[in-house]
Amino acid sequence: MGKLEFLEFKSEDDYKKYLSYLFSISKEESIEDKQRHSAIMNTKKQIIGLSMSQLRYIAKQISKSHYENFLKFSTGEIFEDSMVKGLVIAEIKDFDLQIKYLDDWIRTIDSWGLVDSVVTTMKWLKKPTNNEKYFEYFYNLCFLHDEYVSRFGIVTIMAYYISDIYLEKIFKMCERVREDKYYIQMASAWLLSFVYIKFPKETYNFLEKKVLPKFTQNKAISKCRDSFRVSAEDKEKLKELRI
Repeated sequence: MGKLEFLEFKSEDDYKKYLSYLFSISKEESIEDKQRHSAIMNTKKQIIGLSMSQLRYIAKQISKSHYENFLKFSTGEIFEDSMVKGLVIAEIKDFDLQIKYLDDWIRTIDSWGLVDSVVTTMKWLKKPTNNEKYFEYFYNLCFLHDEYVSRFGIVTIMAYYISDIYLEKIFKMCERVREDKYYIQMASAWLLSFVYIKFPKETYNFLEKKVLPKFTQNKAISKCRDSFRVSAEDKEKLKELRI
């Protein structure tokens, strides 16, 4: 993609050059394609039309330079700019500082795509000391009433915290999160299907109580039954737990 000359982000002008760069490398898309992508991402932000590989490359380059200047100027009003911003935050090596920026960023997002892409970038959470230190932060996000903030917490738990240490808290969280919002309920169902693969007996016993909202309960069972890692016998047993 060539050298990015604006990377120091010394001024608003550098940020404008960066936005111009995003538009300059965007693929040609029809209005209909952009509307379709907006619908898939469920975002009201403007979509330029860049691939994830392009956005990850740009975020990596910014992360090597004056990323705090970039974070100061970035408005996140354009979908791709918001994605780059989230990816840059996910690369910060000072994790307390990362959480500070993350806490602000997640309250500006409006798409499951922004949530899921950034969560999968936060590989540092695989390290046990980091994992334990930040659990309560991500766990508490699950209970906030913003659809995408809550999803961020749930998807992070799914990606990095499925272990016997956190199992009971995961079940309690899924039971307590009663928000009637699609992307929260889908994330809870998705999480439970992953928990079932690792802890089938415990998850079956939890689902058997039927304490979840109907949609979440049935979608979790559906996702378990879709998995090739769940036995045919277990799939039949799970059918009986539908509400």
